[in-house]
Amino acid sequence: MNKITTGPAREKIDLAELQQAKPQGTIITDDRRRRPLWFDGRFLDAQALNAEQNYFLARQADYGRVAGFGVITGLGVRAHSEKARTVVIDAGHGLTPSGSQVVLPEQLSVDLANVAEGQQLDASFGLSEIPRASPFNRSGLYIVALRTVEYTGNPISSYPTHVDAPRTTHDGSVIEATAVTLIPYPDPGAATELEQRRSHVAREIFYEESLKGQPEDVLPLAMLALDHGIIRWLDMFMVRREIAQRERNVWGLGISPRPLRAAHLRQYSVQLNELQQQLGSGARISASEHFPVLPPAGPMPASGVNGDDFSHSFFPAEMDVELSIVPEDELPALLEDAMLLPPLDLELTGAAQESTSVLVVMPVPRHQFRSLSQSLPTISRELPAAQPGMIAKRKPITALSQLLSRRRVTAMTPAEASADSQWRTELSKLSQLWYLRRRNLHYKAEVTSWSVEIRSAEREFEEKVTERINGLNLKTRFNSLLSRATTTAAAELTSFLASPMMLGGSDAAVRAAVTELEKAEEVDSRDVMKVAERFSEPGFGEGLARLEKADEHFSGNTRVMENLAKSGKLPELDRLSRTLPKAEFETLTKELADAGSGNDAAAVEKVSKVIEEKAGTTEVRSGPVVNKPVSFNPRIGSTLTRR
Repeated sequence: MNKITTGPAREKIDLAELQQAKPQGTIITDDRRRRPLWFDGRFLDAQALNAEQNYFLARQADYGRVAGFGVITGLGVRAHSEKARTVVIDAGHGLTPSGSQVVLPEQLSVDLANVAEGQQLDASFGLSEIPRASPFNRSGLYIVALRTVEYTGNPISSYPTHVDAPRTTHDGSVIEATAVTLIPYPDPGAATELEQRRSHVAREIFYEESLKGQPEDVLPLAMLALDHGIIRWLDMFMVRREIAQRERNVWGLGISPRPLRAAHLRQYSVQLNELQQQLGSGARISASEHFPVLPPAGPMPASGVNGDDFSHSFFPAEMDVELSIVPEDELPALLEDAMLLPPLDLELTGAAQESTSVLVVMPVPRHQFRSLSQSLPTISRELPAAQPGMIAKRKPITALSQLLSRRRVTAMTPAEASADSQWRTELSKLSQLWYLRRRNLHYKAEVTSWSVEIRSAEREFEEKVTERINGLNLKTRFNSLLSRATTTAAAELTSFLASPMMLGGSDAAVRAAVTELEKAEEVDSRDVMKVAERFSEPGFGEGLARLEKADEHFSGNTRVMENLAKSGKLPELDRLSRTLPKAEFETLTKELADAGSGNDAAAVEKVSKVIEEKAGTTEVRSGPVVNKPVSFNPRIGSTLTRR
């Protein structure tokens, strides 16, 4: 019985059992797994010690293959900013496919002319007996990789092994190292087509899952194109893989490993950015002209959707494309779900493309999504292909019907009254959209849950709102708003004022919200949601709190605070106060105190001008909205009575 606590976790068998099982093929031995058996009286020699070292090295390599292969940290590659033949490799470490560890302890600048080409021995890599060019005159595609090497050094005295032997010196250490190597990528394209070859190689690697030019004993870091030794382009994510557990193709249906899919998305994003820099940010890009295959989800230029007629030019005309809005904090989950689908093969025939459906999404901040979704006629809309594609796609009977139909002159619809104006407005705010491949097989429509209204003490909230309004001497103005508001708007308004920010936050915020609502002649729920959107931005109130505590003269000046509320720029002021450095913030408070000291409309205009000028010269960074927005309960205020 094997005892794990007292020795190796292997059961020891006797010679008789071995002789019985080995002829039957039920005992499998690994020649790499041989270690010396030490016993008293055995002569200690170099061969036995080396065998023991090799045993542990083999086991470590096998353990390294368990977690997959790839870069663990660092090892980024980029072209040198001043030297055309030099690349810079960042410090880091990773694992090769064979399980060996490669390490760069510090940043390394490498002249490619001094790097030897890796000798590939596998004929499946597409090798041919072509004389190699000079290191200074290389052309074609190459993979920058790291490989593990070792050498001996540190000579020491060697004692004689027999009586007549002389004393000699022998290397006393085996030194492990990492070598930078260039591996030619076998590609039949001409050297003059380096830009086009980049897209074709991406299809080979990410769609066909080719492993050409990637031996087991090296860690690929980047692919580069050389033109007589000069770097034309460098693509790090073409061959770079992050360390991760390899996903197995359990069912044999061809699912690609997750590291490969993640690398495809990053490689496509980098190449798309470079393409936009070359053609301009507003260029209309057709994906099939530059990318033979696209990842199942990724970014796309906003110019790919025409805001005039809402046609798309980025995807093939035969694809089914729709446009929709999503909260920006849900975008990562949507991308993660879409990445499980196969890539978009843009080289398929038109008939095959018709079965492909793509959803183009516009990410919007969470606090704006509710009001925007209710202001749009539908949350999604179809994007037809641009006119050249539609002419190629339309059926003959459709073309004949259009020839027989009479041409009618249609009056132009004002932009304000058009249902598409809101879509155009939101589309014009973005420079980048995202696309997601959609499943063709829809899930079965079944009722899996029911929405249940959570009722609260509505009367208690309404009393708190009334108390808050009366405490700020806004009773008359608030009742005037309620008299002009619809029933839904009144409930929405009470729900908004019952939020923690309005009940326990700055008094100026409540005054500013009431002032903005008073601009509407008739108040409906959409008007309330637009105002609530401005006052429910994540972090709203922090800037006002900083402002009120900044200066005793400023915070105690009621007249200045009232003018700030009347300016209609309180959310912008709150955003500025949150982000400005201390010196600029003190300057802003002084300017606001001076401008808002008056008691007339001119003081309000001065305050508004100060905020506009400061906001125009200050870049406020905004990232994905992850904070919890102000929540509303539409039931609060549904039984509102005017007091």
